[in-house]
Amino acid sequence: MRTHVLVLIIFSFSVQHMIAQEADGKKSPDTDSYLTFSPLSLLDFYSPRLRVGYVQHIEGHWKLGLDLGVGGGTGLFSQRESEDGTLFEVRPEIYYRLGKGSRTPKYISAEFFYIDESITLLNDGYQRRDGVDFLYDKADFNRQKYGMHLKFGLFLSLGRHFGFNFYGGLGFRFKDVSFGNLVNAREGNAERPRHGFTTIYEKEEKDFRPNPTLGVKLFYKL
Repeated sequence: MRTHVLVLIIFSFSVQHMIAQEADGKKSPDTDSYLTFSPLSLLDFYSPRLRVGYVQHIEGHWKLGLDLGVGGGTGLFSQRESEDGTLFEVRPEIYYRLGKGSRTPKYISAEFFYIDESITLLNDGYQRRDGVDFLYDKADFNRQKYGMHLKFGLFLSLGRHFGFNFYGGLGFRFKDVSFGNLVNAREGNAERPRHGFTTIYEKEEKDFRPNPTLGVKLFYKL
């Protein structure tokens, strides 16, 4: 939620600049390709990762993109004991440019994503799929998440090469969270004074649901 608020704040400060560019822009074919960086993924509350991407113009109104993300360990807000954490993320995306051209290209796109996270958690607890709560000294946590989004976005240039890529959309996702190799497992509830809400590390589940997306990337235009 805080990430979405930050995106909206950045976008509001950029609207005036975008309108000025549209007023002065000349209609021309869009053949640009981009290098992208997602700064907000480093601020993810529970699974921070470094995420970079590349968008390649193909022909006409079409572009192809690919984002890759890597990380490891729980985030600052999780405040959990852990070790040996790894996260891998891949997001292919196909873009269709709207309109004939402007200095602020707008597009619709279809994005597909897959996330695989594994980490060893220490001295904590979780809820099994049958609703029974367990404590453990050590457990291997694994989360797989995949799905797709239909998005609308724009590339807002702040100079000759740099700018922001704002986007938002809706799709679906499937999440599979499992725990294995438990050491000293026993029934019981973990005390959680460090936060007052459930995190991804507290419940074993398989879950399918709608999934909105809203974000911003930095880009370098090639």
